[in-house]
Amino acid sequence: MANSVVVWDQPDVPLDATDNLLLWQSYADNGSFFSIPRYLEDHAERLRAKYLAFIHDLGEIHVKGKRIVDHLDMGEGFSFWWMTKLAEKSPFKSPRIYDCLRLMVLEEILLERTPSKLSLKSSDRELIHAIRCLCQSLNIEFSLQLTGHKKANRSLRQLYRNLPHSAQGLVVFLWHIFSRWPLRTVKKQKWFSTESSILMCSYFIHLDEVALKQGRFSSRQWEQLPALMQDKGAQINWLQHFLISSVVPNVRTGIDCLTLLNKDSENQGLHAFLDTYLTPRIVVRALKRWVRLNLVAWRVRCFSIYFFPSKSASWLWPILRDDWLSSIVGSTASINCLWFELFDAAMRGMPPQKNGLYLCENQGWERAFLHAWRKHGHGKIIGFQHATAPFWHLYYFDDPRTIKSTAKCAMPLPDKVAVNGPAAWDVFINSGYSNEQLAKVEALRYLNLLGISAKPHSNPPIRLDQLETEKTNILILGDMISKSIHNLFSLLERAVILLPGNYKFTFKPHPGLQVDLTNYPGIDAEQTSESLDKILGKFDIAISANSTSAAVDAFLAGLPVIIGLDGSSFNLSPLRGQPGVCFVGTTEEMVSALTNQTLSKRDFHKQNLFWLDDGLPGWHHLLATISNTEVVIQ
Repeated sequence: MANSVVVWDQPDVPLDATDNLLLWQSYADNGSFFSIPRYLEDHAERLRAKYLAFIHDLGEIHVKGKRIVDHLDMGEGFSFWWMTKLAEKSPFKSPRIYDCLRLMVLEEILLERTPSKLSLKSSDRELIHAIRCLCQSLNIEFSLQLTGHKKANRSLRQLYRNLPHSAQGLVVFLWHIFSRWPLRTVKKQKWFSTESSILMCSYFIHLDEVALKQGRFSSRQWEQLPALMQDKGAQINWLQHFLISSVVPNVRTGIDCLTLLNKDSENQGLHAFLDTYLTPRIVVRALKRWVRLNLVAWRVRCFSIYFFPSKSASWLWPILRDDWLSSIVGSTASINCLWFELFDAAMRGMPPQKNGLYLCENQGWERAFLHAWRKHGHGKIIGFQHATAPFWHLYYFDDPRTIKSTAKCAMPLPDKVAVNGPAAWDVFINSGYSNEQLAKVEALRYLNLLGISAKPHSNPPIRLDQLETEKTNILILGDMISKSIHNLFSLLERAVILLPGNYKFTFKPHPGLQVDLTNYPGIDAEQTSESLDKILGKFDIAISANSTSAAVDAFLAGLPVIIGLDGSSFNLSPLRGQPGVCFVGTTEEMVSALTNQTLSKRDFHKQNLFWLDDGLPGWHHLLATISNTEVVIQ
């Protein structure tokens, strides 16, 4: 029996590490200390299922005689629960989910080792509270070593974060109304209302800039599908979420673009922003809903005592408290109330649509859209899973009881989910969907992969002696998460010291995050902005941060792919679990990946991950099954 353990909430590993050290942020694990992130990855299936069951059970908890789901009933059988961060489970919106999983790991380790004392080195207030409570539940003595405190930040952002959640909700609500109010000036079009009309709900982003300036709508998310539908007689009504991007940098540009597109509506479709439906009445109705949510939050204020996974002593409330308060009284709550009213207004003002398509990521607004769609008598609605569905992107997953529920206020689901490949198909089936709820379609945004080919490799696996004499071209793929790319470059800097010097590095940054390479003097790298399909064939190896989808392009082009892990967050890679991909979390693992047989060429086909056929037979079949003969694509 171990007498004590130390939980080390630091990115580094102390030089005097012993076998009682539990690393909270590192994958390092050499027998002298223990990695909590690595344990989580080794037991991921079971622990993920446990967390999904916990979220389902939270919604079913009875407080003052009613389920939480029912307390949040907004009328017509729709519960606001499905729009909360807790139910959404996005690791991007709720990064502290990772701490919940690590706390569950810690509990298992403590139950196995039965220490008499736990020492924690951390500056994380919420984590300290949660681990102290866990120790109390397990009768383990707790001690704390505080690390350095952050300097006081007097920025407006920090002042906002110091406000009560309800005040944050009001500030964000008013700012959203102020910034989006000009979108009301877009002239409301008379929607297509023929037998061949179809609604497509999407994001006004990932657009072809050249085409947009010419008055043509070309979306990277939908590719050639809209044109194909229109060629066969469909008339498309587009309801767009307005988002700022490099192509549309402000509201004024968005208005001009939409006006230009609508001048040629027969060919480009009819377009409207959701915010076009903003009116004083909508604003008042949304505020009233938000005030009612604040009252509900007060009635169920004892909800915090139920934040225990089944048969667990881990109290997750300190970690999830902000997510819940944001969702029920704060900024997430106020904006979701606005989404609810805007979708209701949009679907009420639209003539009956027999069919609809939307981009499916299981975000909160999608639940409001599905409710409004059905409330106002529209027809079949299809959610299109347009990207990858990685293992830890928890918004794609639910406890099977949630998916199969027929109870009052059950989670709204589309009539079908259009799934873009075998990997995603398995994800949805394992999550509890039936075959009848799914449809096989081509991965529209990845059809360009059909033309990608890698640099030919006729040699056996790369070996260290080869690297000493042959130039090896390595492509570093950027990420939109700054912390992730910093950790990757730091890992590479340490690894390069231990490797031969005949590498040639090229860095392709993510469009959403530019990186100053001078901050990493240990890596001599060129930089490129060329598209991947044009450059992948020039490289021998791709190295990627753990969440970027660019790794998929390199992988399907046949390149050996190395993905750097960061122990402070989930392995969010879309290639997690794919054969031949090498995941590394330490300097030694990076060196090993570059010098041993893990980088041999794979026998892997693109169709193992996506369905790719530029003839779109899957889409032909799906649209034929939901449409009448005037809309069928043959």
